[in-house]
Amino acid sequence: MNPSHEHHDSEKSRANDFLEMVMRYQDGTLSAEETQRLSEMMRKDPEKQKLFRRVQIRTAALHDILRMDAFGRTSRLLDMESEERGAPDSVSSTHSRRRQSRRTGSLIRWIGGISLGALLMTGVIVWNGQGNRQEVVQPEPVTPSIQERSVFLVEENRATFVGPAVLTAGSLVTPQQDYMLKNGMVKLEFPSGATTILEAPSIFRVASEDRLVLSIGGCSVHAPPGAEGFEVLTPLTKVVDRGTRFYVNVQDNSETEVHVIEGAADLYSIPSSGKSDLSLEANHNQPPVPKSVHLKDGESVRLGGFASMSGEKKRFDVDSYRGQLPDRVVSYEASSTSNGTADELTSLTVQRHGQSHTYAVDELIPIEVTSFRGDPKSEPNGYMCGFFEKPNRPEDLLEDRKLVTGLINFGGQSQPMNPQRFNALRSQGGDSAPPGLGIRFRSPVINHPGPDVVLFEIQSFGNPVEGDAFHVYPVSDRSDLKSFTVRQFDLTVNSPTVRKVAPLWSHRSQQIAGSLEELRTLETPIVIDVGHSHFQVIAVGIDLSDLGYADGESVEELFFQHASESDGDKVDPVMIVGLPPIPPDQ
Repeated sequence: MNPSHEHHDSEKSRANDFLEMVMRYQDGTLSAEETQRLSEMMRKDPEKQKLFRRVQIRTAALHDILRMDAFGRTSRLLDMESEERGAPDSVSSTHSRRRQSRRTGSLIRWIGGISLGALLMTGVIVWNGQGNRQEVVQPEPVTPSIQERSVFLVEENRATFVGPAVLTAGSLVTPQQDYMLKNGMVKLEFPSGATTILEAPSIFRVASEDRLVLSIGGCSVHAPPGAEGFEVLTPLTKVVDRGTRFYVNVQDNSETEVHVIEGAADLYSIPSSGKSDLSLEANHNQPPVPKSVHLKDGESVRLGGFASMSGEKKRFDVDSYRGQLPDRVVSYEASSTSNGTADELTSLTVQRHGQSHTYAVDELIPIEVTSFRGDPKSEPNGYMCGFFEKPNRPEDLLEDRKLVTGLINFGGQSQPMNPQRFNALRSQGGDSAPPGLGIRFRSPVINHPGPDVVLFEIQSFGNPVEGDAFHVYPVSDRSDLKSFTVRQFDLTVNSPTVRKVAPLWSHRSQQIAGSLEELRTLETPIVIDVGHSHFQVIAVGIDLSDLGYADGESVEELFFQHASESDGDKVDPVMIVGLPPIPPDQ
């Protein structure tokens, strides 16, 4: 067989397997293990996430078409009854009719686009090996409606949830489910194209394809053309989009602020029902009080507390709105050992200047170790980690591509040194040299918005979840530069994409490594496998702008110190790399 045909058939087979799993997911016949596998497949492949979303939407659309006639008859009967009673001229009912019209129009557009690709997404193609003949196996009808299966968590940053309801990047959001976001931020995407960024601490619930219930927390909404009328419900108000961007913040005492960044929004105050058995959404299904507040660009209002039901004007704060999640390390990929743990880094995905970039390991800028000095007393956990055999050249542990080897527990202090004093002591050398780790990039790193350097650390569940704090210094005599302290990693122990490393050997000695040369000649009679502590590889991006470098400046060297007390947790890097320049057109 032609190799290209083999590759094509292999790709086709994998696509069919994925589609079959999606349809079985819709049927509810996917096992827990298979559901986890499906989630992993989508997590690693954004194209599969998009395909899954289209499957959900189009399958539901086809089933809705089958119900369209009955729905239309019922709708006409309801309209007749409404006319007989005298339909209320409320914004709520008008908006409801407009939403229904928009959904119907969307269904017609979807059906107009159905082709062989749609058939692939509404039935599983099974190749039976007989002349490439195909059978289309139709799934059982899907019960959930379109608006119940199409809201996704598309991005997260250091997000942790409490309670049984947990979301990760690529997850479907369960409708009518309360989510409690304890830390970090998440971005939700709705079928209309509207997106919301929620900041912890927050409690939220997706009520429908164009309605979010926000009980507590901050929420930035972007409703582009086609998503007009998107609603955010709070305990005190209904916020209806009439433009593009706005921000809502709900305090734990229900006080609510709304800031319109671009476009406009209408606020409808919702009086309390006085009935504790009514849900937040049920309250908002009541007709709002007739008076509303119309906000335009650069306007804001506060409701609750001692403010009237129509609210009071508040100072506008454009910085409260988040148009995107922060620039950060998004994920990494690594090869696997025979026992399934991480081995060598293969690729790295980073958001820089608002854009996602994925780099193969060959594109990253490697380092060489220039100096190493421990604290003034011996380090009980050792300075080297990796395999059982100690390398002849300890620097190799940090200069290779392996995520299981590193130079760890170098010296430092809880508070950073003055950069000028640091560089003066570094120049003196000898016993005056500051404790820590010095590195040089094999080619200069150019400063751009967002991360420019990435540090990977091994972290066990007994260490701080957010990573070990460390100081970064510019290796330069310039007075305009400064040190920077990292206290929170982008990928933490709680991040669902981090990988475990094992076995992991720690090389220990009672001697002190006062220099790189002493580290090379250090005898390590104690070698312990610490893999049972479940070490994970976490990561953080370092923006050279935080050290005072201007955009476009190049950096050749950096110096690192731990930022803990003498007996505290010290940073354990297993890899440090520079990121390549961002092309001028990005």
